[in-house]
Amino acid sequence: MHIFKRFLAVLVATTLLTTTLLTFQMHEAQATSLIKPGLYKKDNMSIVINGERLQLADPILNKNGHTLLPMRALYEALDAQVSWDKASLTARAVRHNTTINLTIGSTTALVNNQRISLTTPSIMYQNRTYIPLRFVTENFDGTVVYNHQQQSVTITTTQTPKPPSVVTEPYTLYLNNQRIMMEEPAIIRNGRNYIPAKYFYGYLENTAIQWLDSQTLEMQIEGLVFTFRNNQNNILVNQEPSHSSETPFFVGNDMYVPIHFIVNALGGNLRFMNDTKQIYVYLNRFMFNSEFLPKHEGSLNTPILVPEAKLTGERQLLVSDNPETLTSSVVPTPRATLSWHRVTTTKQLNDHRVFGWHVNQLGKKVNIGITIENTSETNSLTIPASTGMAKQSSNSWINYDIGLPIADAILNDRLQNKRSRGITIKPGETALIDEFELYPGYILGFLNDITIETDAPGQERNYIIRTVLSENASDLTTIKTEPVPVNRAAAHPRGAWPQSALETTLPEYRVGSPEQGYNLSNGRTDHLLTEGNSLATTNGAIGNPGHFGMTYRINVPLVNDSARTQTVRLKAAGRGGLYSGAIKVNGEIHLIPTLKPNQDYVELIDYPVGPGTDQIEIEVMHAGGAALPLALYIETL
Repeated sequence: MHIFKRFLAVLVATTLLTTTLLTFQMHEAQATSLIKPGLYKKDNMSIVINGERLQLADPILNKNGHTLLPMRALYEALDAQVSWDKASLTARAVRHNTTINLTIGSTTALVNNQRISLTTPSIMYQNRTYIPLRFVTENFDGTVVYNHQQQSVTITTTQTPKPPSVVTEPYTLYLNNQRIMMEEPAIIRNGRNYIPAKYFYGYLENTAIQWLDSQTLEMQIEGLVFTFRNNQNNILVNQEPSHSSETPFFVGNDMYVPIHFIVNALGGNLRFMNDTKQIYVYLNRFMFNSEFLPKHEGSLNTPILVPEAKLTGERQLLVSDNPETLTSSVVPTPRATLSWHRVTTTKQLNDHRVFGWHVNQLGKKVNIGITIENTSETNSLTIPASTGMAKQSSNSWINYDIGLPIADAILNDRLQNKRSRGITIKPGETALIDEFELYPGYILGFLNDITIETDAPGQERNYIIRTVLSENASDLTTIKTEPVPVNRAAAHPRGAWPQSALETTLPEYRVGSPEQGYNLSNGRTDHLLTEGNSLATTNGAIGNPGHFGMTYRINVPLVNDSARTQTVRLKAAGRGGLYSGAIKVNGEIHLIPTLKPNQDYVELIDYPVGPGTDQIEIEVMHAGGAALPLALYIETL
C-alpha cells in the first residue's frame, strides 16, 4: 500500500512538471516566430530602461541570439541624438561625448571614429532600421541585464550631466596642439559646447570663410563646406542638410558654432575639460597623414624573440629623455643642459637626429632648446638641412597627440623645415636650432633632423649638440654646462649613438606553416643602444631598448613550395602594455591605434604569394609613450 502511494505521488509530480515545462515551451514558441533563417520576432520580451518599460510600436527582433530594437525608439530612450544618412544607410547617434555610426549590413561600427567589429550588424526590417541593443547601450556607458526566464532586458544608463548653461571664464583651446588663449568664453547650450568660428578659420590651414548675408556664415575646412545660419539648426555640409539639433548663434559680432559637430564631420576627437578650463580639439586630417588601421579583439600566440638586428644608416641619434620629469630636485638650477653629444668628425656632411621627451613639473614655464656650439678654432659650420616636429600635451593620452603625429611624420617624410636651415656657425659661436615653450604640467615631445656641413672636409672638426633648459627666457645659446645627472630611479633613455635606424630579417616563412610571431624591441636580441656603447656618458647614460626616435626595418622572406598562389596575413599586437605607432608595409603607411596587450591586434596586409620566393618589407616607428615590445605575426589564410 505504501509503495503504491509513493508511486502515485511520483507519477503526479512528474505529470505536473512535464505539463509545466510543455506549457512554458509552448508559450515561448508561440511568443517567438521565425521570420527567416536566423531571424526571429520576440512578442513576449519586455525592455525596461532606468526603471521604465519601453513602449514599442514595432516588434523586437532576435538575430543569431542578439536582440535588435528599432533605431529611433532605442536612441530616443537612451537620450541620444540620432541622424540618418540615406545615401550610405548609416545611422549616427551622439550621447554625451560618444558618437556611434552603424551602417546597415556592416559588421564594423565606428565609435568616436574607432573601428569596432560587430557580431551582428544593423538590419532593415519592414522599412525600419534595427540596431544591436547590447552593443549600443554598452558603448553609451550603460549596462544590460538579460533574464531568459522572464524574457526581459533591463538597461541602466548614466544620467545626462547638467553643466552650467554659460561658462564665463576664458578657456585655453588646444587645436591640434596649438595653444590658444581664448578671449571669449566657451558657451554650453543644451549640453553642447560652442566657441566662436574664428578659432577654426583663424588657426587651421586650408580654411576660408564667406558671409553669405548678415546671418549666414559659410566656412570651408579642407574639402568640407559648413553653412551656419544664426539660430537655425539646419546646418549644411557641402550644401546637404545635416539634420543636426545643434544651433549656431551670435554673441556680439561672433558666430558661435558647435565644436562637436565640426569635429565629427571632419573626423577627430574632442575633450572639454571644465575643471581645468581647457578644450582639446584633434582633427585627424590635420594631425595625421595616414589612416588608422581597424582594431580587432582577440589574443594571439606567444611570440618568440626577433633574430639579431643590426644598426643601419649614417644619421646619429641623441636622446634627451632623462631626466624625463623635470623637477627642482633633478634640475636644481634655473639654467641647465639636459643632454649633449660632443662630436669630432672629418666628414663634410654629418647627419644627426635629436629626440626629446620631457615633463615640466617645475611649477613655472620653461624654454627648452636645441643648440650647436662650434668648438673648432678656425673653420665654420653650416646647416644645409634642419627639419623637425614638436608636440605638447597636458593629458594622459600622450601616445595619440604627441607620439603618433611624430612617428607618422617621420615615415611620411613630413617633418617641417626650421628657421635654422641655411645658417652659418662661426668658430666659437653657438647657434639655436629649435626652441620650445613648455608650460607647467605639460609634456613635450620633439624630433629634429639636422645636417651639419664642414667647410674643410678631411680635416678634424669639433662641435657640441645640446638640449638645454632655461626658466627665465634667457638666451639659450649661452648655456654651456655639462648635462645634469641622469635620474636612475626613472630609467628613461639618454645618450648618443652612431645610428638612428635598425634592421632585421626574419627567418623564412614557408607558406602553409602554422602562425609565427616575433617580438620587436624586446630589450634582448635587438637591444643595440646600450649605456655601454653610448657616445655621450658625462653624468650618466641610459640605454634605449625601446628604440624611441628610431625607425625599425623588418624584412619578411616568404617561400611558397606549392604550384599555386596562396595568401599570407601579417598582424601586429602589443606585448608589454598599451602600444601605438606608425607602420609602413610594402610602401603603404598606416597608424596603429592604441592596442591593449593580449586583447587587441591589427591586420597589416593580406599578401598573395606565388610559387617560389617573395618578401614583405616593413618599417615601423614606435610612438613616444608606447609600451614595448611590439609583436609581428604571419600566417597562411
